[in-house]
Amino acid sequence: MKKILYATTVFVLCGGIVQAKAACIATPSCTTLGYTSTTSCTGGLKCPFGNYWNCDLANKINELEQKIEIMEQESANSGCQIGAIFYSDKTCSIELQSGKTPIGVVVYVDGFGHGQALALDRLDYAYDWGNWLNDEDIPELTNYPPSKGIIDFASCANSKIIMAAGGDAAKAVNEYSTEGTSAGDWCLPAAGVWASYGDNKITIDKGFFRAGVEAPSTHCPLWSSTENDYETALEYDYDAAYSFYGLRGAAKSTSRAIYPVLEF
Repeated sequence: MKKILYATTVFVLCGGIVQAKAACIATPSCTTLGYTSTTSCTGGLKCPFGNYWNCDLANKINELEQKIEIMEQESANSGCQIGAIFYSDKTCSIELQSGKTPIGVVVYVDGFGHGQALALDRLDYAYDWGNWLNDEDIPELTNYPPSKGIIDFASCANSKIIMAAGGDAAKAVNEYSTEGTSAGDWCLPAAGVWASYGDNKITIDKGFFRAGVEAPSTHCPLWSSTENDYETALEYDYDAAYSFYGLRGAAKSTSRAIYPVLEF
């Protein structure tokens, strides 16, 4: 007798619905899907199957947004190289652009899209660093000898401390303003900024000449915001007669010219 085989179909009833060749699927676990926080978080994602949130993703999004912001800032300042003209709209160019107001020349960049620009205006020679500070050390300031002052770029941080102690030069630059800036935006350059000027003097001087003003080297010596010791602060000097340019200490009661600097 010939055997006849019959194919059969197995039906499984799941939740009242008949499905062919299928099995019941369990609800996924929130924690296995990465939703591990039991409290909500700003920007976090809520698990669709329970009261859990994925906050790690929110943190990564925040980190990415911060990186994008930094990249955008670096892109905006990409033209702000040493010697570039700095404008009131916080942009830069090597050649003078018509329709824009130049307010400074870039004298220092940190490699991360930020730097400092010296003002086009020199303030008068009538400013001492702080006459009554002549025999007093400011404890909040780090003291730098001339050879070490090249690493100090804290122009505005220094200036705020000096102003609080009554320093005249720092107060004068704090009152300075231009189109696009206000009083309080400008600071007394730190010694490292002047050292950068000395290292790039030809390039920076050309920037001043393109902007239509005299270069800082024609108005020396110049105060920095870097303290040398209880009696002296560091100045930048350029003396062609003695072939000297660089940083050296000067009595705080001495009158010197000052240039405001803008951090960007």
